[in-house]
Amino acid sequence: MLALLPLIPFTVLFLFIYRYNSCWRSSLLWAAITWGVLLTFITEVLSLFKLITWGWIAGIWGLLSLTLIVAYLRTVKPERVTRTEDSQDGNDQISGFLLVLLGGIGFLVAIVGLTAIVAPPNTWDSMTYHMSRVLHWMQHNSVAHYPTHIPRQLYQNPWAEFTIMHFQLLSGSDRLANLVQWFSMIGSVIGVSLIAKQLGASIRGQVFAAVVAATIPMGILQGSSTQNDYVVSFWVICLAYFIILTLKSRVSWITIVGVGATMGMAIVTKATAYIYTFPLFIWFSLIMIKRLGWRWWKPILMVGIIVILINLGHYIRNLDLYGTPIATASEELRYTNEIFTTSVLVSNILRNIGLHLGTPIGIINAISNKIINLFHLVLSVDISDPRTTYTGKFGIPGGLSTLGINATENNTSNTLHLVLIVFSIIACFIQQQGRKQRYIISYIAAIISIVILFCFLLKWQWWNSRLHLPIFLLFSAVVGIVLSHIKLRQVANVIAVVLIITSLPWALSGRERPLVGANSIFNTSRTEQYFNSRSRIQSGYLGASDVLKSKKCTDIGLYLGDNDWEYPLWILLQEQTDSPVSIKHINVKNISASKSELSSNSQFIPCAIFSTKPEPDQTNQAEEITYQNRNYPQAWSKDNVKVFINQK
Repeated sequence: MLALLPLIPFTVLFLFIYRYNSCWRSSLLWAAITWGVLLTFITEVLSLFKLITWGWIAGIWGLLSLTLIVAYLRTVKPERVTRTEDSQDGNDQISGFLLVLLGGIGFLVAIVGLTAIVAPPNTWDSMTYHMSRVLHWMQHNSVAHYPTHIPRQLYQNPWAEFTIMHFQLLSGSDRLANLVQWFSMIGSVIGVSLIAKQLGASIRGQVFAAVVAATIPMGILQGSSTQNDYVVSFWVICLAYFIILTLKSRVSWITIVGVGATMGMAIVTKATAYIYTFPLFIWFSLIMIKRLGWRWWKPILMVGIIVILINLGHYIRNLDLYGTPIATASEELRYTNEIFTTSVLVSNILRNIGLHLGTPIGIINAISNKIINLFHLVLSVDISDPRTTYTGKFGIPGGLSTLGINATENNTSNTLHLVLIVFSIIACFIQQQGRKQRYIISYIAAIISIVILFCFLLKWQWWNSRLHLPIFLLFSAVVGIVLSHIKLRQVANVIAVVLIITSLPWALSGRERPLVGANSIFNTSRTEQYFNSRSRIQSGYLGASDVLKSKKCTDIGLYLGDNDWEYPLWILLQEQTDSPVSIKHINVKNISASKSELSSNSQFIPCAIFSTKPEPDQTNQAEEITYQNRNYPQAWSKDNVKVFINQK
């Protein structure tokens, strides 16, 4: 139960805010923002003094819980303030059908939550850096940068992993790690319904918006993982909500703080948030200029200061190691485009749309692929130009041979949602302009700006569809409104039901964490599930852990490639040994090698080295690795996995 200790302050914060805010949904968002900023502050302060330990984390959350509970009980309950934006649904009745839709959303979210609790983290990025960095932080009692062969463990924005670390320290395992994304899924669905409300949707439109948001295939798969796409999506949804509040009502410093905090939280979660938030920030700035005239700079400055303060710890760590607060991948593997022309922009828009044209029918995928290739012939652009393509060649997810859904969280298509979004945008622009309609049009313009900026800056890659999740969630509010305005209500009702029903295969049969089938998470051991997306390396890792256990070796050096799996080794060794395990990267050649000079790293003498490099060292002819003037001959190998033992 101690693992859930951080949720007590969140709950009390929600109850506290709800006393002063008659809308439970906006109270929930405010509670999440406050809690997120608090967690960031706690982590950064404890890290400065190397106090990220079970005792300090439990003590601070316990003290915070007690303080908030006492404050809540001693505070006199004020009269509930009824506000215009909170009362517009006062006369609306939730029909039986809408209750059915809400039940469908609840069922879908519950399935995702069950998966999140039962299944372990097992996506590629989690095995290389998301979960690995958490264990390094716990080992060092600090989130300071350290020597590593996997640079993404350092320069990637850390907030989702901060949160996982708190739960993992308190629980002693990774069984709650997936819940961070699941909670973000719930918050995003609620936030989308609030945005729809602020844009003038009736209760029917709000429920439809929630249905659209909850049934996004990529979102369903992300909601039970330890990626960070749903976490950043939640903060972007909150940011959009507060900007719309500013647009519709008088300028409030509380709302401006909300804008700054949500923008800061989005950025500290994932670097792509710079792209998601910049057009929204420009929209906010234009609102401030229109409302405040020459005083516009004050709220803009306030937002900027809040964003910098929230990200300050990560900026300083990157500045110290990389010489820049915003570090990126190596020049050999740049995420950003290397050429910027109108043709390239059109190409990237088409190719990113193509990621959502994958269907269960291979021939349709082949036709879509052919059409996009023909467009590139007209544009005279190489469809797989390495200057605009991260790796590999362009293709529609699923390809020609597909028969069934492509239920992987790396490149699943949101085909039905894409169709609904295009239909909704067209519908909004052909309707007569009214005040509410102007709000919607400006909101759509902001989202389209995000799409254009995304395609202008970033190379196309197979995994971009998961980076599109915030965009699909933002558009869900618009789709919900348009569906609620369809004159033939039965048509909209059928669409909503179809969305829920067709979302079930992704909820039940995700490739990494299936609930049903021969590889169900209920029929497969937890150890096997860690390797679900890369089963061929399982025997090597199991064999290596057995060797290390037989040697009673608990100080392990790592010699890995920059995209190799690290996390499963931690899990296997922690399960198989009674003594604490210390695992550190050795013979690091990248810029983080400078951190090897720190006392905690320079004094580390491993009894064995675990390697996944085909050629671990230049002295590979002698099949040994040299570290700290010690020789480690190869003692065991299987495939690319090798173990080198120190001969004393």
